[in-house]
Amino acid sequence: TVTNTATGPHHEKPAVWLDGNIHASEVTASVALLHLLTHLCTGHGADERVTRALDTRTFYVVPRVNPDGAELALSEVPFVVRSTTRAWPRPEQREGLIGGDVDHDGRSLQMRIEDPNGTWKPHPSIPKLLVAREPDEDGPGPYYRLLREGHVEGYDGVNIPSAPPLAGIDSNRNFPYQWRRFPEGEGFGWGHGDYPTSEPEVRAVVQGVVDRPNIGIYFAHHTYSGVILRPYSDRPDDAFPTVDKWTYDELGRRAEAITSYPYLVVYDGFRYDPKDVITGVGDDWAYDHRGLFAWTTE
Repeated sequence: TVTNTATGPHHEKPAVWLDGNIHASEVTASVALLHLLTHLCTGHGADERVTRALDTRTFYVVPRVNPDGAELALSEVPFVVRSTTRAWPRPEQREGLIGGDVDHDGRSLQMRIEDPNGTWKPHPSIPKLLVAREPDEDGPGPYYRLLREGHVEGYDGVNIPSAPPLAGIDSNRNFPYQWRRFPEGEGFGWGHGDYPTSEPEVRAVVQGVVDRPNIGIYFAHHTYSGVILRPYSDRPDDAFPTVDKWTYDELGRRAEAITSYPYLVVYDGFRYDPKDVITGVGDDWAYDHRGLFAWTTE
């Protein structure tokens, strides 16, 4: 909690909520928020805008929503996990290719396997570099399949399917807004959890925001695409209040100028599958349930 307490208690000032690193490996979100804390604390009394902000506003900052997942992602032998470390939806690992740092060199890379039907071939000048094989290309090869580094459980001698992750939660699908239960392994909301806020990390964020009614703006920091996103994820702007849209668009243009990140509406510009929508997301919940101007920086 960052504010100038000499000008009033934190809960009596309009506030901004900022959190990050809900996804395990997106640790630069934590770094960005630690940088913000440093900027605020060192800027008060030295920078006019920072001083005014802390004299009249409050910042609630959660640099690392998902500490267990981040520690696993940053461990000596890195482990790829989407969000939390909890085994879900089943306690045992299923068969297939399980990604990981096989040679214990601190990196999870990719593996090439020679295959006459492979879609990759060595670059003519740099053999270590693979380039795409032409669809009608034939010849002596060699050609390769490219797989992520890992080991295969239950190999049948031919097929190498990707094994579903043991820790299958996506915490940014576990928020109360439009939460959906998918059949196992189906849809982009498959990591939804058992019920809205079933994950303690998400419950803590939701409770933290609800307990602070002075919050007016919500930022969720991620690390993936270099974009600034706003609701809704599951519906077009036909359903969006006009005045809110005007406000979002003006703020979005200013954010683009500052960051060089494109400003996008999730429904129009960030869906993984054009035939499906993303649900159970934090910024949708903050906007729709709490009435906050909510953003996701990716």
